[in-house]
Amino acid sequence: MIFDFDQHLFEYPEMWMDHCDPDKRHLALELTRDELGYPWLYSRTTNQLMWIYGKTVPEDGFVSFFGPWQNWKDRKPAEIDYVADTPASCTNPKARVEQLDELGVDKTILYPHFGAVWGRYVYNRLDIIRANFTAWNRWAVAVRQEGAGRLEPTGHVTLRGGDLGWLEQELAYLGSNGIKAALVSYGLVDGRRMSHPDHDRAWKAFVDNGIVPIFHIQDADVRASCLDEGWFVDAGDPLFTALDMTFSHLGVQVAAADLILNGVFDRFPDLRFATVELTAGWINGLIGMSAEGIPGSTGNVINGPGLDISYRYEAVARRHTVDLKRQPSEYLLDHFRSTVNPMEPIASYITETGLENNVMFGSDWPHSEGFAHPLTTFGAVLDDITPEQKAKFYGGTAAELLGVS
Repeated sequence: MIFDFDQHLFEYPEMWMDHCDPDKRHLALELTRDELGYPWLYSRTTNQLMWIYGKTVPEDGFVSFFGPWQNWKDRKPAEIDYVADTPASCTNPKARVEQLDELGVDKTILYPHFGAVWGRYVYNRLDIIRANFTAWNRWAVAVRQEGAGRLEPTGHVTLRGGDLGWLEQELAYLGSNGIKAALVSYGLVDGRRMSHPDHDRAWKAFVDNGIVPIFHIQDADVRASCLDEGWFVDAGDPLFTALDMTFSHLGVQVAAADLILNGVFDRFPDLRFATVELTAGWINGLIGMSAEGIPGSTGNVINGPGLDISYRYEAVARRHTVDLKRQPSEYLLDHFRSTVNPMEPIASYITETGLENNVMFGSDWPHSEGFAHPLTTFGAVLDDITPEQKAKFYGGTAAELLGVS
């Protein structure tokens, strides 16, 4: 089975309004057009234009992604209707199933498209965030039902807000309707670390409802690096600046290390995470240079001595903050799975550095940074692995993680 663990489904313009709870429709996002004719994702509640509604095309040099933005910045009128120009396979579940046949993919996970960006614009409005996450979750269930067993849309949730009742309700709804995973932002949660005991209810709800939490490189209300917003004052791009990209592994490394070193996986041994579009270089760098670990890191990620040495040092310097049952690196390898990019040394990950059970195939279709012919692109760099290893990489690991056939 070919299981693509990284595809995105565009929210059609009326999605939020159609699926929002009736008493929350005043909070629903919608589509509006500006004076130049560009369609925008829009919050009527805050009177805020968020994101230009336009298609993306894999491997087009980002023309489809940046073109509308650049034309808008140059104050050029929209020459095409970007909503009408978006192919049905971007928004329609049945059309996406047909697209899978063209890509040679049997089954795919589906993440939100606009859901990965709009949360930053309404960060202080948890009511808007929750209402529109709920709308996506309701649509995700409908998409799965239309997907003929080939579409596995994720849910979208947040740990923020203090009261975890909303999160528990959403996860129960998703799990009871066959959804196997949900996006959740990594980083501090209202100022609390992810491993804080107040969040144990959240991790228990993920496990009890059979939901795998997924960290995506951009998930609404956090930067990839998780650096403080003070670093980005006057930044030209509100979402992904050069500084943020330079340290794009930092946030997930800190989040994973926090969960491990503060004992979350001893308390919840069945909890598993996936990371998407963050590469697997962050794993090698986090393990560090210990003799029994994976040497070095990839992608020029700069790290300290790694989990195991740091944990042992704490024991020498003073008592451990938390006494773990295993070595920290063992939790990392057992509890995290990651999609990779064909520009990474994937074969080396699998054959030399012990990540055979950790790396997964993902095309990022239909994003411009994704791949138009993913099996061909990935296949060109995977000649040196065995058929059994290919079976795990192209679908076995993903299917096991989600518990699907």
